[in-house]
Amino acid sequence: MEVTAAVLFDGHLAHYDVQVQGGRECHAQLSSYRGNPQQSPPQHITLKKEGRHWVSNDVDNRLSDDLGYAVELKAKPILEDRRREGGHPAE
Repeated sequence: MEVTAAVLFDGHLAHYDVQVQGGRECHAQLSSYRGNPQQSPPQHITLKKEGRHWVSNDVDNRLSDDLGYAVELKAKPILEDRRREGGHPAE
């Protein structure tokens, strides 16, 4: 499943297209950034859920956690609807 997540990076809005895999790992691709292009966030981030936090080896913890939380807010209702309908969350 793919969702779009918006987070603040250095006080400017960054949009990522995020591919959710199994609810515990995500691959995010930067689609737009409204700040200085010289100080833009990472183009690609791989996130993993560890306990209550999202982590990545590539970026700072705050960006990883913010992006993971934004994905959870968007993906959770979709995943819950699929479970109610009896479909597999990955379909």
